Amino acid sequence: MKQFLKKHFWLILIVLLASFFRFYNLSSNPPSLNWDEVAIGWNAKTIFHTRRDEYGTRLPLSFQSFGDFKSPLYIYLTAPIVGLFGMNAVTVRLLSVMVGIFSIVLIYFIAKQLLKPVVHNPQTVSLLSALLLAVSPWHILLSRPAYESNLALFFILLGIWLFLKSLKQSKYFVFCVLSFALSLYAYHSSKIFVPFFLLGLAFIYRKKLLLKKSRKWIIASAILGTLLLFPLIKETFFGKSASRFQAASIFYNRQGERMPLDLPLFIQIGKNYLIHYSPAYLFSGSDQMPRLQMEKVGPLLLIQAPFLILGLIYLIQQRKQQWSKFLFLWLVVSAIPAMIGFEAPHPIRSYNLLPVLIFITVLGFNSFRKLLIKPAVRMLLIVLFIVNAGHFIYRYFAVYPIYSAPAWQYGYKEAAQIAKQYEDQVEKVIFTSYYNQPHVFTYFYQQRQPKHVFWGSMSKYLFRAIDWYGDKNFIIENNKKLTKLLIIGAPEEIPTDAKDIIKEIKFPDGETAFRIVKI
Repeated sequence: MKQFLKKHFWLILIVLLASFFRFYNLSSNPPSLNWDEVAIGWNAKTIFHTRRDEYGTRLPLSFQSFGDFKSPLYIYLTAPIVGLFGMNAVTVRLLSVMVGIFSIVLIYFIAKQLLKPVVHNPQTVSLLSALLLAVSPWHILLSRPAYESNLALFFILLGIWLFLKSLKQSKYFVFCVLSFALSLYAYHSSKIFVPFFLLGLAFIYRKKLLLKKSRKWIIASAILGTLLLFPLIKETFFGKSASRFQAASIFYNRQGERMPLDLPLFIQIGKNYLIHYSPAYLFSGSDQMPRLQMEKVGPLLLIQAPFLILGLIYLIQQRKQQWSKFLFLWLVVSAIPAMIGFEAPHPIRSYNLLPVLIFITVLGFNSFRKLLIKPAVRMLLIVLFIVNAGHFIYRYFAVYPIYSAPAWQYGYKEAAQIAKQYEDQVEKVIFTSYYNQPHVFTYFYQQRQPKHVFWGSMSKYLFRAIDWYGDKNFIIENNKKLTKLLIIGAPEEIPTDAKDIIKEIKFPDGETAFRIVKI
């Protein structure tokens, strides 16, 4: 153990740093669970207790959720965590945080194997790869919330590491295929990225893969992969998951109608693809998707920019080498899943681009090593790195939770808890759908039992838009007027001068999120 700690001292420090950045204030930053996270938590609980999803489907391969279908793996892996320790922000996000930390270890070992033949100091380059991922704005933003893409990236990195090992020891092909197969069950974009990537790897390393000693393991891996993926292929192309493609694909409009395959469509696809490689996207902040991007901070640290350029130049110079072809393949296919979506650039669907950009950055750093001999240059780079990373950390932990709160459906927790407090005192609880999906937030934050919800325990609740003047005179069948109501609405639905307001729930910036009236 002592020898292990000595050998991996710096990697352990980087992992501890990464763990701090991912666990610190996890329950309150992001400032609230969004509807996808709450849906994951609720479905994980229903699976643990009933073996069914929220709609009563037994052990599904796709989880129906808000008009589309979620991949199953995150929910199944979270089910025992939520089932044993309860539904809260930490238990729902824990899996993402843990695989995010493990990904930092994986990128270290991948760099060590892949770049060892071409870099001056493999240990330094591997540690730098791990450090850049540990403090990456892109990775921290997506590894703290419960994002399925983060789980998929972990299995992709694990599969890549196992593939590199299998080139020397063929038995690892079986585990490599298993890991890539799990990535397909983790997130939809992997279903596009992984096939392209594996076909490219098979071509690049075809001579090694066709060696006699590898054949039996290749055949065994192919059989295993077919068995593992048969249910997923059936579900994806002939089951409910097919609707996910229509809902998120540029080949269909918002009404689900197929778009004509004309020149403007293909031009748009090309633009969607190229924008993921643009400096403006990679190094500038954006407020277009507050849950996925930050103002004044890009997905990559700005200090990476010159080294990324140097790394690309070196990659082009070494383009005939297998390791270079490997990185080029990774670089080119990573944005394919994102180019066919409505929103572009899209940090989640292009998430597989992050590790290869880090590897190219450290290649640029390696080509800069002669100047690093000078202490002044080293000190300058260290200072610039600390300033750049420090700016991001400050923005993320001090500023981001305030301005991004509405995008994270902030306020539902307190609103649901107040509804629970008053539900026995009223005849109906009318909960606004202004911010969408109020039912699942209510089940989650009120810690409802799945069987009770299935059996009608929420019959007192109405989840819909608030009609303030109509709801005050709420009438049910037989012209009976209800005299005891709890109305939970957005400020746009309940006027400020309304009588009997018992609570106003505020966003962190002081704006009103909900008004609650007891009539």
